[in-house]
Amino acid sequence: MRRAQGTIHVFTFKDGVLSAVAHDLRIRVERFDITLAGDQVRAEIDLRSLHVDGPIEDGVLQEKKYDAGKRADVEKAMHGDVLHTEKNPKAIFTGVAAPSAAGFDVSGELELGGTTAPLSFAVGAEGATYRAEFELQPSRWRISQYKALLGAIKLKDMIRIQLALSEA
Repeated sequence: MRRAQGTIHVFTFKDGVLSAVAHDLRIRVERFDITLAGDQVRAEIDLRSLHVDGPIEDGVLQEKKYDAGKRADVEKAMHGDVLHTEKNPKAIFTGVAAPSAAGFDVSGELELGGTTAPLSFAVGAEGATYRAEFELQPSRWRISQYKALLGAIKLKDMIRIQLALSEA
């Protein structure tokens, strides 16, 4: 069995009438366990370890635009109002990695928020690092969009996941 280490980032995107005053965000996953045994993939993500890095503007992380208080406010809403991490502390992916010309095609099921749905994505090999970027629609897992100001500010029903992993 092989274990992976590296980074996982989650990107959220603003929407709504007042979206100009909101921010797209980059969130990092601090604790996860990803293993590959033969072609079997298992990933366990500790959702309680999601932390806000800061807003993204023109594709660039602007960490200094969010102080500790702003990060804490966003994390409180993310954990309490959106993901309910006290009740659903983990996301678990189980699937198969099939070799492809660029790396691997991964397919399986993601359990998130108490709901399981299919998930497939491509993983590219860059030397000893494996990279993937794919989008999820949270509503497929019965996760409601975050809304503020009576829905004038909300998150799109789409998040982007970026993985950069190597063998531990």
